Amino acid sequence: MFNCQTHTIADKRPAYKPLEKSLYKAWLYQKFSQKNLTTIDGQSVSIVDPGERNIFEGPDFKGAQIFIGGKLCKGDVEIHINNFDWYKHKHDADPVYNSVVLHVVIDGTAATVISTQADKAVPVLVIPAATEAGPTPVRCSSWNDLDAEGVKSCLQQYAGIRFQRKGTELKKEILRYSASHAFYRLIFDVLGYSQNRESFKTLADHLRLPDVYSILNDKPVSERIITLEALLLGTAGFLSDAYPGYLSSNPEYFQGIKKDWDKIAKKYSLSALQLNWHFAGIRPPNFPTRRLVALAQILHKFYPDEPAQLWSNLVVTHRDFQVLLDWVNEYFQQPAGMWRNHPLFRSSPGNVLIGTGRAMDLLSNLLLPFCWTLASLRNDTGLMNKIIAWNYQVPRGEIPAFLRRWEVYKRVPARFFTKNYLIQGAIELRHSFCDLELCRLCPLEEYARG
Repeated sequence: MFNCQTHTIADKRPAYKPLEKSLYKAWLYQKFSQKNLTTIDGQSVSIVDPGERNIFEGPDFKGAQIFIGGKLCKGDVEIHINNFDWYKHKHDADPVYNSVVLHVVIDGTAATVISTQADKAVPVLVIPAATEAGPTPVRCSSWNDLDAEGVKSCLQQYAGIRFQRKGTELKKEILRYSASHAFYRLIFDVLGYSQNRESFKTLADHLRLPDVYSILNDKPVSERIITLEALLLGTAGFLSDAYPGYLSSNPEYFQGIKKDWDKIAKKYSLSALQLNWHFAGIRPPNFPTRRLVALAQILHKFYPDEPAQLWSNLVVTHRDFQVLLDWVNEYFQQPAGMWRNHPLFRSSPGNVLIGTGRAMDLLSNLLLPFCWTLASLRNDTGLMNKIIAWNYQVPRGEIPAFLRRWEVYKRVPARFFTKNYLIQGAIELRHSFCDLELCRLCPLEEYARG
């Protein structure tokens, strides 16, 4: 499955800031003056059709019709705050954006020439952000009830969109690195949680799997887990004096693991990275130190196998989804060595490496999309369909806080989310509509009663 060709794809969708929401709605609803519009290079602009909002990867609006310099241009529209964001997001290197006929921004001073991957110049239109009298009314607050089957069908559609978007993100990782390192790197990413994911990925790039395994090859079986802890914590910088409250609070453990790290660092010419670690606002079970200790156990379970290949072989050779669930539980949840009584977290012990909800999210957002992506690159439709079917069987993962609010606004109780695809679909729908305050376009309104 690893001998595949890859394709260039679009970047991850960023979080929307208030100014971006304002600009997005300004274009969508044409809430700006249409008189005497010109591009920054002086061409007249007349908007016939702003296009349809694109909820997939690629340009923000598809199928627009715009007179530019007296010529009718049919194509796509991309929106940014700053003109230079076109290059910052690498759209100039992505053929998905070759169809863009107009770049709409608030600030056009950073660059005056925009070009596509096909070396086509893209005119730039500067418009003011929309100004509104007050906050956008939450339309769903007036709904009395929702048709459950209709909501389930809608969320299933958006779960499919999210799944394929995850696949395109993985293609980008595979293109930049390799299937093996992309999988390894994304395991670090998942263990990092939102506040520390970038530091975890940097750590993965610095501690490549072949190098980690090479170090483990020199160690007896009884020392491998503690070696992995020393390697991960030491390279992450936690065995210095910078984080005394999280490791050196247990002097015996700290001195022992530091001694191991010093030996490893000297023998293999390693050094600690300067990374930004965050603890504020994070529950102790999600502290990066605890996640790194869990990661040591997970890597120890994989050793000496190649993680991506091991997982891919399992998906290809089995038809029983329960086998996959058992594998995830064994490799990502069940401790193999000291855990419940680990010196780092005696005050908050745990029975598993990561919680069941988190493990289900791992299955939905990384493990299954990874194999689906490899299958798609090989045009193996049978395997792709099997993986999609499995995705709908994943048990419920963690319930995000915003879904608790849906019970108030949209009359959708938390118990409605019996499978993880429904949660994933709700997350995608929120990104597509709620985050942008596009209540007028929300597809759930079709199923509202009252």
